[in-house]
Amino acid sequence: MGSRERTKLYIVIGLAAIFVAVGYFRFLHGKITFFKQAERGVAIPAVIEVPAVDLKGAQPAGKPQKMASERPRAGLRDIFAPVKAPAAKIPSDTTAVPPKPLPPLQLTGTIIGGKQPLAVINGQFLRKGEMIAGFEVVSITRDQVTLSGEGRRVLLNTLTGAEVRSP
Repeated sequence: MGSRERTKLYIVIGLAAIFVAVGYFRFLHGKITFFKQAERGVAIPAVIEVPAVDLKGAQPAGKPQKMASERPRAGLRDIFAPVKAPAAKIPSDTTAVPPKPLPPLQLTGTIIGGKQPLAVINGQFLRKGEMIAGFEVVSITRDQVTLSGEGRRVLLNTLTGAEVRSP
């Protein structure tokens, strides 16, 4: 066999190997899964052993360890907890005081259909029980939101955009 024929043979064998590898990864490799191997009789381990860890000197999970150079952080709150405004104080005198004017409250829309409905008032997303401008959100329906506070109830309507206030 001459050197030319030998070179041709090596090229053909190399191309055949590449063809087989591409075919395997293209058609067979992605279709073999763990469960198919289990069906063929391969045993799935029921228990996975994990090495033991010494937890005697570890800090509890809820309390992160403080660094010596770390300053105490003031004013942090849970971002997922609803924001509650302090309750309005009722004056102790018995004289009739005219009710103070209500702040402007604009209901942009409501979102119904999740776990808890949402109301968009003055650009804030509020759920039932949350506070805005001293008023608590009492109920949220498709077309209106009821607020309560300062001894008054306020109905905000999305269709007309008007505020209906009742004592």
